[in-house]
Amino acid sequence: MKLALALIAMISAGCGIDTAAPAPGGAGGMAGGGGSAGGGGNPGGSGDPGTSNDGDPGDGTGPVTSVSGHITANATWIVVIHVVGGVTIDAGVTLQVAAGATVDLAAGAGITVLGTLDIQGVRASKVVFRWATPGENWYGLAVPGGGSLTASYLIQVGGGIMISGTGKVTLVDTRMSHAVGDFLVMSGGTLNMTYSSIGLEPGQRDSTHCDMHVSGPVEITATHSNFSTSSYGIMFYGGSNADFRSTNWFSNAIDIDRGGAAVTGNFSNSYFAGGAPSYVGFTMQDMATERVADAGVR
Repeated sequence: MKLALALIAMISAGCGIDTAAPAPGGAGGMAGGGGSAGGGGNPGGSGDPGTSNDGDPGDGTGPVTSVSGHITANATWIVVIHVVGGVTIDAGVTLQVAAGATVDLAAGAGITVLGTLDIQGVRASKVVFRWATPGENWYGLAVPGGGSLTASYLIQVGGGIMISGTGKVTLVDTRMSHAVGDFLVMSGGTLNMTYSSIGLEPGQRDSTHCDMHVSGPVEITATHSNFSTSSYGIMFYGGSNADFRSTNWFSNAIDIDRGGAAVTGNFSNSYFAGGAPSYVGFTMQDMATERVADAGVR
């Protein structure tokens, strides 16, 4: 209990309460255009958020801390955090989220990462970022130039992730679903994603329009992962030599939309339930005839 109180005190010292702070604009879940719950060929087509299978273990227990505004000193979030307004992690500041923490975000709230957001879930004690009220979208996690997000064993329900400028995002064993529009949106920056999933299993409901929406100069490694249950697995409009090896693509209306862009990527050793696309610049070698077993959250 003393440790918990000390960490909560650190949170208060780091960011304070500023309910007037604006939510960050244009974060991942709202970007990409055209997506809405149950729209556009989404296999889950319904306004029902369908949260029963999103991996959320339910309400956390223990002390509750409400936060908003700027985090100006290194801090750690533990137990249950209610994000009641826009949060900005200032440049040079590290916010750690401890294993087992549940972070509820109010409608319209979001987190902009100018410093470092380090989400430290473990297999037996995952971290959850989710909407405070099911179906009421939060703005997501925005990682612009200079920002860095690392996450292990994160379950993210709603919102989305937006990477721009020189922002860097590393996702390992992370499960993501239920964006209002597109989930992982890149207009710049670097993504390193392994053993993760955007979307759900076949037959489950997901509101996400596009698992990934990519444009501009980007660097992508997204291997041993699942892309599923969306209108589009990826809108691949930017990037060269992207690494999508050993991935599974299933229950999407369209797995890959290149849109005429001169993009290149390696999709070798991957599984496409609807058949692998044949685009110039795509490498498709030793393709799997059934789902890759070592893809998705372990």
